[in-house]
Amino acid sequence: MLDRPTTVRSRQLGARLRELMAEHRWGVREMARRLDWPPTRISNMFNGRRGGKYLDVVQMLTVMGVVGDEAAELYALCEDLDEPGLLETYPNLPAQVKTLVWHEERATAISAYQGTIVPGLLQTSDYARALINETGNVPLQDDVDERVFARMSRQVILSKRPLVTFEFFIHEFVVRLPVGQGDKAVMSGQLHQLLQLSVRSNISIRIVPVAAGGHPGVSGHFQLINSDKFQPVAYIDSEITSLFLEKAEEIEVYQGVLERLGALALGEAESRELVARLATDLYSPGAQRDVPRMA
Repeated sequence: MLDRPTTVRSRQLGARLRELMAEHRWGVREMARRLDWPPTRISNMFNGRRGGKYLDVVQMLTVMGVVGDEAAELYALCEDLDEPGLLETYPNLPAQVKTLVWHEERATAISAYQGTIVPGLLQTSDYARALINETGNVPLQDDVDERVFARMSRQVILSKRPLVTFEFFIHEFVVRLPVGQGDKAVMSGQLHQLLQLSVRSNISIRIVPVAAGGHPGVSGHFQLINSDKFQPVAYIDSEITSLFLEKAEEIEVYQGVLERLGALALGEAESRELVARLATDLYSPGAQRDVPRMA
């Protein structure tokens, strides 16, 4: 039987089943023994290639004693398993980014556009904490800590995956927006981190200047993930949702946006010069309190 093409749904189902099995400290062979299945059947399910039908998942969850909301979540993934794309809704961010992290960890190239805040993969912990507090959407400090930790944990791929290429387009507004409730050290530290990361050979950070006017990214932020293990995936998030798109025509749209942004954005060297100037002019200890108008 030929393996079916994987989808975000099938890959997420496989990843969750693997996590649950790991909690029992069972290997593939042990699970196969308990279900009287060939080990390859388990492996294919984990990789989203084949299997994962409702009755298969029922058997696996029954053996592992998984019931309630957790089981219902996985059963829901079994519906339309071969349907491209996935919309996830969660009450808290750490749970929300699980699927995103799974794909980022297997990426060969990641491209992104952000028009309002620094991309999560590039944020400092101080910037992330200030941003979360200032939005006012997370009332409990423990939840803030959890979100900051989740965001920082994602950044492991910047250093542990040197063969992955990263391309970030950031609007000029982002590096001028004074996050930190008047504490210039927050933005100073963030801009200096952008400068440090921008000189890495596999990371490109380019600023879309306000002088460009209307541009292809005005519709909103997104991330495009390429991999040799699955077809490209576009990711868009909000406070409690994650949307994954993977139809060819959808991916083509975002590839076109990136291409057009590349024609409008400042070069890497020019972008570094702008960020360095703003770090000095706006956020150094002796800088004026008033934020200058964008050119």
